[in-house]
Amino acid sequence: MNLLKVRMLIALVSALLLAGIFPASAGAYSYGNANTEAVAETFKLIASKLSADSPDWTAANAAYAELRSELDSHFGKDVTKEMDDAFAAKDKDRVLKDWKGVLVLNLDRRFTYAEQGFNNYSDAKLLLAKARATYETLKPYLSGTPAEGKQEELDQAFDKALEGLGNPGLLGVGKKEPNPDLFKQNIKLIYDTVAPLFPMANGITAGEASLDPAASPAAHAPMEETNKTNGTVTIAAIIVVLALAGLLFWRMRRRKS
Repeated sequence: MNLLKVRMLIALVSALLLAGIFPASAGAYSYGNANTEAVAETFKLIASKLSADSPDWTAANAAYAELRSELDSHFGKDVTKEMDDAFAAKDKDRVLKDWKGVLVLNLDRRFTYAEQGFNNYSDAKLLLAKARATYETLKPYLSGTPAEGKQEELDQAFDKALEGLGNPGLLGVGKKEPNPDLFKQNIKLIYDTVAPLFPMANGITAGEASLDPAASPAAHAPMEETNKTNGTVTIAAIIVVLALAGLLFWRMRRRKS
């Protein structure tokens, strides 16, 4: 192998290495984006449309319609019927009250499946993040409720719940053993504090919602595009590049001698 071929090979492998280190946008998927929650984002959109000086019921209805089948699947027909009636009546206060209730149902859903999938670190962590995104959407509405002064405690409870998941580490490095009791105690604290504050207009609470007991946790975290790298492939590519660099250095030294 001449020097030119060695250099070309190193360039090729380097390109592959960069492709492994810097995640591509296509073909890289995980169970959803941890920073967003569809139910919460739809609530924000509807609240903004209905809080305008001239409420935009067309846009609010369109946003609800886009998510309705998912809400029906997750929480049952009693929930969507109440929301249908609230939208039909164009009762802004009722619609927003119902949506806050749905956020509580969603908080319960995320916690439930995170607990069921506790031993799957990546899924449980994602579902906990989805629960936190839901809570953060409800957080501004804690003002004037018995939970008004408890935001710091609730924030810490989410941190402790995450700590309770442990961490498998990377190739064993940074591994932390899970603590299921710590996880359960803190999600219970969050739920028990927030849930009673936001019943739906028809009185439906999270305990009465129709979660599917047969569904897997991952089924409740829709597939979305994300940036993700393959650590094993990256490490292997680094080793190959270093080996080829060593070969090139040896050949150059040999030619000079």
